[in-house]
Amino acid sequence: MKNYKERFDFKTFVRCGMLTALACVLTMVPQIPTGTGGYVHFGDSIIYVASAFLGPICGAVVGAVGHSLADILTGHIIFALPTFIIKGLMGFAIGKLLYKNFSKTRFIMSAVASLAIVTLGYFAAEIPMYGVSVAAISLISSPIQWLMSVVASAVIVPIINKYRTCLLYTSPSPRDG
Repeated sequence: MKNYKERFDFKTFVRCGMLTALACVLTMVPQIPTGTGGYVHFGDSIIYVASAFLGPICGAVVGAVGHSLADILTGHIIFALPTFIIKGLMGFAIGKLLYKNFSKTRFIMSAVASLAIVTLGYFAAEIPMYGVSVAAISLISSPIQWLMSVVASAVIVPIINKYRTCLLYTSPSPRDG
């Protein structure tokens, strides 16, 4: 049990919560329409940050909760459950590939994995809602959103990785004495 406490202590829990809130806000503002019924936002880049630096569990929580909450708050309630599952899987996959193993190659692998998860996930989720022909539009809009988040993440994640000791510094707890 000590290993679990070391990996998910109170500070990590708070950071995960803060990134969940940030993902929600950046999913809601700005929302740039793609013309296919979807929209582009910066929320997915926070999934990359959470997954890469706090691990797959936190990445899954940030993706699932932050983005589903944004769907609910912006009136896209019908997408809340699919988003919970799809963005949660996305965060978990990115975390499994990047957490404690950051490299350009692994970043590219995580980007490709997230493209597959999000594109196929929303396509499958929209089939029972709208039918195959309308759901096929997500095969266009999801990659547009993916590209936006990958570009933003390709800028943010390496910077945080370079300065991670300063940015993610954790002072010794009085209990560690």
